[in-house]
Amino acid sequence: MVKCRECGASEYEGVLFCQECGRSLTETVNESTAQLPFSESLLDPDKPSPGQNAAPVLEAHQVTFVIPSSGRRVSVPMQKEIRIGRADPSQSFVPELDLTGDSGAEYGVSRLHAIIQSSRRGVALLDKNSTNGTLLNNYRLPPELPYPLHNGDEVRFGRLLVHIFFE
Repeated sequence: MVKCRECGASEYEGVLFCQECGRSLTETVNESTAQLPFSESLLDPDKPSPGQNAAPVLEAHQVTFVIPSSGRRVSVPMQKEIRIGRADPSQSFVPELDLTGDSGAEYGVSRLHAIIQSSRRGVALLDKNSTNGTLLNNYRLPPELPYPLHNGDEVRFGRLLVHIFFE
């Protein structure tokens, strides 16, 4: 068996692409650094992320989440951290973006699925080691590592699609 370097899925020897995330299983990767493909734009705010035409959002006062499956729009004031997930009344846990009413459990959203962090370097999304993962513009995020967000980004928490806009 071969383990995908992107998502960790196991594939049979000789398979060219990961069935989970689509990454080539034949390319070699320089493992001497832990820096991720998008994280360098957090270090240098003037440099856009690969595949993006705009620089990451450096300052936001409000984040608007658009959830197409339910038609709901939620605006949350930008804080140091915005928790995303499903409420757990037994633990008195209610995230700033509660996806329970958007069929979050059915779509595979964890209780504490991800967070959006604000810093002087920009606004970043971190998967909090969720069960079903987080995809940013169809790129599966490794857990606990920050990726810069851009206005209009598409995020999947599990299988629940959410569009993110900054004001």
